[in-house]
Amino acid sequence: MSPFLDDELPALDCHAHIAPDVTRPQIDALAGAVVFAVTRTPAETCNALRRRDTTMVWGSGIHPAVPAALKAFDAKEFASTLKQTCLIGEVGLDRRGSLEQQCSVLTQILDAARDEPVLLSLHSTGRTGRLVDILTDRPHPGIILHWFLGSPTERQQAIELGAYFSVNAAMSDDVLAAFPLQRLLPETDFPASRRATGAMRPGVVAPIEQRLALLHNTTPRLIRHRFWQNLRELTTQTQVLDRLPERIADWTLEA
Repeated sequence: MSPFLDDELPALDCHAHIAPDVTRPQIDALAGAVVFAVTRTPAETCNALRRRDTTMVWGSGIHPAVPAALKAFDAKEFASTLKQTCLIGEVGLDRRGSLEQQCSVLTQILDAARDEPVLLSLHSTGRTGRLVDILTDRPHPGIILHWFLGSPTERQQAIELGAYFSVNAAMSDDVLAAFPLQRLLPETDFPASRRATGAMRPGVVAPIEQRLALLHNTTPRLIRHRFWQNLRELTTQTQVLDRLPERIADWTLEA
């Protein structure tokens, strides 16, 4: 990593949950952090995609552990949202609920994303192997596996697929050290596991920056720069860079 860094690169949080009715003072309280805000349901998505925030990217999501979201999923309506955002999330598989229904929804989402310049933030709790199998059949260059706890074999398969991994400070050192640093992005998954992640609000990624700095014998400042470099590489290869809010695109190019 280059020692010549821009001290002004903000904190980057690539997976957090924020209510679509968040106010400007509440966003200002995030201290300038750039946040990729995932949604759970079509209704949340509808409200979120009306926003025009300069430091936030809003996603189009169908959370696999929310039965109402799966039931409300409409493939054509979902596909139409991809003209309004460059982020799909949160989507994926979860050990709770019908595997058949979740797989059906996810495969339709991946089909809709096939030729779209988008990133995909994917949930996999309890069904990591099945998720990797689906992604092997339906690959996409914008895959980001959120809080991925798959087996070493599954992790290697995901790496070979070109996946990136969003990680947080609730994950063990063994798991964090097993990922290639050039494939990592930071997340808080706010408000989940706030004590374990050390993130009492979206954008608080200092704990994961510090953990990775220790693991890789470097500094948190260099880790932040590495995160932004990774985002630049991912958004360039997926043709997402030009679809980011202008301020976020500028920071990404500076990394």
